[in-house]
Amino acid sequence: MANNHPKTIFITGGTSGIGLATAKKFFEEGYQVILTGSNEKKLQKVIEEYPSFQAFISDASKTEDINNLYSKVNAYTTGLNTLFVNAGIGMFKRFDEISYEDFDKLIAINYKAVFFTIQKLLPLMQIGSSIIINASWTHLRGLPTAALYASSKAAIAYLAKVLALELAPRKIRVNTISPGYTNTDQFNESHISPERYKATIAKVPIGRFAHSSEIANTVFFLASDMASYINGQELVVDGGLTAVHFDE
Repeated sequence: MANNHPKTIFITGGTSGIGLATAKKFFEEGYQVILTGSNEKKLQKVIEEYPSFQAFISDASKTEDINNLYSKVNAYTTGLNTLFVNAGIGMFKRFDEISYEDFDKLIAINYKAVFFTIQKLLPLMQIGSSIIINASWTHLRGLPTAALYASSKAAIAYLAKVLALELAPRKIRVNTISPGYTNTDQFNESHISPERYKATIAKVPIGRFAHSSEIANTVFFLASDMASYINGQELVVDGGLTAVHFDE
């Protein structure tokens, strides 16, 4: 499906998991792919394995790196058709154990960086383009140890709704995906005990973790003309986890 004038996607946190799966999906569909990562070793591996991708180091926790996003991306393209704001970190602690340092670190990456990444790259977003933010199923349910993490995801899910309104004059659609349990480098079926896996899967009607490629397919759908009337929405991709109630 490649053509002489490919569309372009920019992905933050694109060196592994959902981000990398999304990069591969869009490339297969004929897009120019530009991505970032904060880990030099992982980024170099992606460059070696996928030489057609454009990639550079950018740390979502650093204001300077966020401020430089426009010039870095603009070096590869004069316009973006899709922006996938995917970079984020997990932190799960009891509410009474969370420190100021924990709070500042997680909010800097999971909310502040998302907010200002979009702001800095808006001049590159084309009329009729699409912004997709990666949130999480966790903010849809009360979940022990998720007070900080889930509230940061709730914040960006709300941000998408406001941006859908504010960017409407430019016909830019803004939506959120909220994945359920997904096999990634950070968390997957092989990293947890059989007992925990059994208990976790018992609450997922489909009965398994998602593959990163399944989340990538959802991102592609939201960016495509097939989703041309979907705007300001949160698409939960969780195998039914949040749709049902399980008695303990």
